[in-house]
Amino acid sequence: MTNLKKEDIPVLLTLIRVNYDNAYSYEDDNENKALFDFWYESLKNFDKNIVFQAVNNVIRNCEFTPRIANILQEVYVLLFPDSKTDDELWAELNSVLPRVYDLSRYLTYPQYVKWANEKLEKVYSGLSEELKLFVVNRSTLVDIAEMSPESLQFERTRFFKQMPVLKKHKNDKEAAQKFIEQTTKAQALLQEKNKK
Repeated sequence: MTNLKKEDIPVLLTLIRVNYDNAYSYEDDNENKALFDFWYESLKNFDKNIVFQAVNNVIRNCEFTPRIANILQEVYVLLFPDSKTDDELWAELNSVLPRVYDLSRYLTYPQYVKWANEKLEKVYSGLSEELKLFVVNRSTLVDIAEMSPESLQFERTRFFKQMPVLKKHKNDKEAAQKFIEQTTKAQALLQEKNKK
């Protein structure tokens, strides 16, 4: 893995400038430097090849000048290809709500509480890890299942606002862990080489 270098940023921005009219064309050197520095700080911990592939993908698919957020989103797609879209996650949540609602009715009967809780735990455990970032626990799942249709519409809006933030936080954490693992391996190899 070769991390992105500061000298790669002008190349990335040139790729964007060539493909979009008036993209990132600043006459002031301070603005250019601020832009370069910000892009570098945002992308420096990622593999150079992944960043360049992300920029190429975004250029192919973006009608308007891509921003750093577009590039980072594509980097995460490349790093974590098994991630579900927010629409897929919302559909997954909706698919379990009727079952959760039915099971939650049994929680009012003492003789069925243990059985219902076991079944609810099984449903919660079967959710995607990304969806669990939003749902958090079994009782929250029950609360969502018991919402009125109007309240569920508000919950949907909240879901689509929060999921990108929750996924970004999770992906940042995983990317940092991958970076630490790769750095540790590289240091171990270097130490091994220096011993010889």
